[in-house]
Amino acid sequence: MKASLQNFLAEINHMDVVREQARRHHLRFMQYCWQKIKPFIIGIHTKLICEEIDKAITKYKSGESSFLILKIPFRHGKSDIASRYLPAHFLGLFPDEEILLATYEADLSYDFSRASRALFQSDQFLELFSYLKLSKEATAVKHWEIAEHTGGMNAVGLGGPMTGRGYSLGILDDYHKNRREAESPTIRHVNWESFTNDFLTRRAPVSITIIVATPWHIDDIIGRSEKAMKEDPDFPKFKIIDFPAMSKDYRSGYLFPERFPEIWYKSQSAALGSYGTASLLQCNPVPRGGNILKTDRIQIIDSFPESLKYVRAWDLASTKKELVKQDPDYTAGIKMSVTWKSVEGIDEKIPVLWIADMVRGQWEAPARDRTIRQTAKIDGPGIRIGTESVAGYKDTYTNLKEVLKGLRIVEKVTPPADLMVRTAPIEPVFEAGNVFLFRGGWNQAFLQEAGEYPSGAHDDQIAALVTGWEMICRQIVWRPV
Repeated sequence: MKASLQNFLAEINHMDVVREQARRHHLRFMQYCWQKIKPFIIGIHTKLICEEIDKAITKYKSGESSFLILKIPFRHGKSDIASRYLPAHFLGLFPDEEILLATYEADLSYDFSRASRALFQSDQFLELFSYLKLSKEATAVKHWEIAEHTGGMNAVGLGGPMTGRGYSLGILDDYHKNRREAESPTIRHVNWESFTNDFLTRRAPVSITIIVATPWHIDDIIGRSEKAMKEDPDFPKFKIIDFPAMSKDYRSGYLFPERFPEIWYKSQSAALGSYGTASLLQCNPVPRGGNILKTDRIQIIDSFPESLKYVRAWDLASTKKELVKQDPDYTAGIKMSVTWKSVEGIDEKIPVLWIADMVRGQWEAPARDRTIRQTAKIDGPGIRIGTESVAGYKDTYTNLKEVLKGLRIVEKVTPPADLMVRTAPIEPVFEAGNVFLFRGGWNQAFLQEAGEYPSGAHDDQIAALVTGWEMICRQIVWRPV
């Protein structure tokens, strides 16, 4: 009986120690309060990030602010650490303080806030901070508060309204949604203005500011912050810690082997290409170089799979300026298909590009229209036809629709960005050697234009190629690349 009592008391003492460790250390807090069905997997970066958070909290208690930039590859658990678990932990320790969480869009911030709010109400959390409850008056995911205290959580989208919202803990978790946004100078500038003029101005005299993100571009918020620290002595001095996905400094050569095998990293790198790998995996964006389509890796073959489904995408030289200049733009119509192959170790499939034909010429309108109509007849009714419609080129869709009236339905593609940005998803397909041309007399002209792009004299075939890609991949064209 005495031994049983001693064991019982020892177990109580052990649990008291475990709970106290969970209150004091963020990694222990996550382990104790883990809410997901899948187990909590810890990597070297998980430990180091949590240690930095612990240091920042210790400094906060002593009246000193902290500024952290954590550069982490995608799917490595950064949002669990910083955006789902840290807000609840911080409010458990400081229930009278405010948190401001921002991401590239409000809905994502709300998702993080919802998860943190559920954690705050969980049995595990209440075992650590039993005296805290959610306020009944303020429970919305965009703003929730703690009963009988002044602290709470605010979730916003970067660029959204932040007036009236301050923070003792400010978290910016990913500020770009995709490559299209990252390559846009306008969006990068708008995000920077929101970060510096809105987000940073909300911080309390003593605060913790954390940027946790996968870098996208040398001129994004992290890149501009690094530059600002060098040029402006008054800009906040962020401690920058980066975790490249692949490094000789890691025992296995890879950042998170506990979760991802070697093939996952290699396959992701192949899918992203060198430009995407530098930023999204290695967390070290590089300037985009010239001649971005690797034509030396294109394969020219004499037969294609019979099961391919094709589109014919047209880029029309339809404006007066394009036709009368010394070297007029071409009208180009590409016949192409995209298939997807599975690769061991990654969830997403890898695209393979098949280019069966290119019709191209510097024609006046009558000859151009006859060629387009004749090409449609040769292609047959089973091939979808499309062209882009955008400011300055809206007449191309109308013209093509009129040319093929009674013969084919024309699909309209409204480009989401300029051609350089739209080309980004195709770059790694070329780099991986997954582009096939059907042998023909048009091959050399295509190879020359693609090899010179974007610095060459013409980009009509590339514009047609990108339009065809978007016709085929409307729902997935802006996957992370």
